[in-house]
Amino acid sequence: MKKFFTAALLGAGLFIFTGYTGSAQERSIPVKRAGMLPGRWTAWSKKPALAWQDAFVTGNGSIGAMHLGAPGKERIICVHEELFLRAWGRNKIAVADIAGLLPQVRRMAENDSLTEAARFATDAARRQLEAMGAPQAWPVSPHPAFDLNIQTTTFGTAGDYRRQLNMETGESMIRWRDDKGEVEQAVFSSRANDVNVLRIRGLGARKLSVSLSLDETPGRTGQIDGVDISKAFRSINSEATDDGWIRYHAQYTNDPGGYEGVARVTSVGGRRTRSGSRIRIEDATEILVVLRITPLQYGNTSQAVQVKNELNNLSLHYEQLLRPHAALHGEMFRRVVLDLGAAGQWAGTPTEEMLTHADKKGVTSLFLEQLHAMGRYLLISSCGKYPPPLQGIWGGGWRPAWNGGFVFDSNVNLAIAAMSTGDLQECAASYFGYVERLLPAWRLNAKNYLGCRGFLVPHYSDPERGFLNHFGTDFPWMYWPSGAGWNLMPFYEHGMLLGDTAFLRTKVLPLYGEMAQFYEDYLVKMKDGYYHIIPGISPENNVGHQSSNLAKDCTIDIAVAREVFEHLLVLGKMFGAAKQDMDRWRHYHDQMLPYRVNADGALAEWAPAGYPDNYAHRHNSHLYPVFPGTEFLQPGANPALLQAARVALDRRFKYDTESAHGLIHISLMAARLQDADKVMENLNRFARRKYVYSGLVTSHNPDHAIYNLDAVLSLPRLLSEMLVFSQRQRIRLLPACPAGLPEGRLSGIRIHGGHKLTVSWAKGTLKQAILLPGKNDVCTITYGRLSKKIKLVAGRRILLDQQLNIRPL
Repeated sequence: MKKFFTAALLGAGLFIFTGYTGSAQERSIPVKRAGMLPGRWTAWSKKPALAWQDAFVTGNGSIGAMHLGAPGKERIICVHEELFLRAWGRNKIAVADIAGLLPQVRRMAENDSLTEAARFATDAARRQLEAMGAPQAWPVSPHPAFDLNIQTTTFGTAGDYRRQLNMETGESMIRWRDDKGEVEQAVFSSRANDVNVLRIRGLGARKLSVSLSLDETPGRTGQIDGVDISKAFRSINSEATDDGWIRYHAQYTNDPGGYEGVARVTSVGGRRTRSGSRIRIEDATEILVVLRITPLQYGNTSQAVQVKNELNNLSLHYEQLLRPHAALHGEMFRRVVLDLGAAGQWAGTPTEEMLTHADKKGVTSLFLEQLHAMGRYLLISSCGKYPPPLQGIWGGGWRPAWNGGFVFDSNVNLAIAAMSTGDLQECAASYFGYVERLLPAWRLNAKNYLGCRGFLVPHYSDPERGFLNHFGTDFPWMYWPSGAGWNLMPFYEHGMLLGDTAFLRTKVLPLYGEMAQFYEDYLVKMKDGYYHIIPGISPENNVGHQSSNLAKDCTIDIAVAREVFEHLLVLGKMFGAAKQDMDRWRHYHDQMLPYRVNADGALAEWAPAGYPDNYAHRHNSHLYPVFPGTEFLQPGANPALLQAARVALDRRFKYDTESAHGLIHISLMAARLQDADKVMENLNRFARRKYVYSGLVTSHNPDHAIYNLDAVLSLPRLLSEMLVFSQRQRIRLLPACPAGLPEGRLSGIRIHGGHKLTVSWAKGTLKQAILLPGKNDVCTITYGRLSKKIKLVAGRRILLDQQLNIRPL
């Protein structure tokens, strides 16, 4: 039962507040904390984050915060995943109808007039969209909600500075000392109450004089795809009240929506005054701010009264607010742990020093431990209604690179890569719910652009709608047939990893059935007896001197089509599909155009013999059958194709992409090909090129250029792929574990069949593995040249030594 109390906070003035103390169960949950003392999963810095990119971040998936600023002049950039600047209203159905042009586009592609075909189609589609009032190719961009500015009166020069992030509790903290004593700030984004919580306190006898306000995040100038963002809002209002509330309300110009922030400000002791939109508190010992951001469907409305009532029911005590959040967040965070023996180094090494060591030496135990932990932390903290876009839910600027969007041709794919193997079913639910809400738009895309049933996935779109309106001659994304299979494959992988037959039967099988319908409509059977895919795209590469991505018979298109039918055959066998369905799926699977191996012995990116390969490119889409797919790794797969994939990887590896997520992506493929040397070399490239900010978020390019989470979010998946590769009833241990990888232990990783695994190693060799079966099963375990078939009993752990002998636990 909720218990309410009236608290009189006495100081120079009298304040009376009503709040929720928390249930007895919530109050009994322990919180592992020791203020600013170092902890096992606490990263820290001795320097203030003066740039927002260096800030430690918090988040509950929907609402978040970036904690930065010099002593006495801190600010918290408050963010919400549902806030977007839009070029047009979110309810507009912006899809062109050019399905009738497909025969002509195909004829032009057949004659290798690829750029001309792309221009013909995209110009027609753009004209239609312009007539609809939707001319922009980049129509949506996330933005910060506002800043919570914190002005603290300082005495003398501030020193003894420390800021830290406790990844286990989700708290960011700052502490500094001046002539009057120490000041500490702590902020977290509550999973339990959907609020940002800030506590400011003076330690010892230190009294606080603090001004608080909600202000627009600086920098809203310039244009996004021709739209003047200085005119993005019809109205912005910030106000403070005498009874301790601060409110920020914004209404968009081009979209009917808006948002508002409501903050409750209370203090222990002190005097409170109001000046305009700012609240000032003098001589307090502690200040608590509880803040909620509410997206508004209609920006001319307000939910402030309801929100105030809800915030009034929350506790006035920081620890009581933290406890239920830390319990939820910490349990998720601890499910999978990478231990490289660096526990003692966390406490003694600030992030700047850790990164300096990595820059000089390459990967270290501390670098990998912290980045693995940070990858999990950020994924947990940025999966809410949506999966993480390019910047997650965070950002302190108004014009993010590539509009900070949801990009489906490797970015979102890598961002979520660790969700299922990392045992984060909550994050998987975020992705699946997001995709399922977009399916109606994906169906309309397929119908209007291609005249097909099934799905057509946009490369980039409004996350609320999913309509395909991002394209041009260079990137004609309406002809990207493999997008649906690539982005729906995580459903299949998740179901197989968890051994969740209900999910596979009710969710995955129907989705794959619709994808099969798409291919039945889109594939073209030629005189050679094979099904061809014309046109298509191999992201984001061009054929020869063509200026467009448009092509025919792209390897990724063939691979994804074949995979769709292969997965249907597996699911059909599991669930007793009708023979006529199984025969039809087998027919398409077996008569897909074969892959081509080029004159270099490499898997070609396009099947036509006249298409030259471009090895100097950041994308590796033609290696899809290796990762994220597994076609070339299945029992009975053609060894010649596996070897051709190795040659293709060699050629791409020499290009040495500058993008951080590109390094991780090609390393994932190398791990699947058991090439530990390439994996280690790319990890060292990643460590040495200044991709990691002091707040442990990654950049897209070297030297901290372009804030981007793809690399840090996908690193946990890479580290797990180095240590275990699983398929149905098959587990390979240490497939790509370099001798230079620090000795360690990875615990709790999910493997196929609903099982979990803990594995430890030293100098690239196995020490032991512990299997926790999720159900009765039979698995073949492989390590090097050793192989053993083992019967698994649900709940009965099995310990294997380095010779795969079963040992007592």
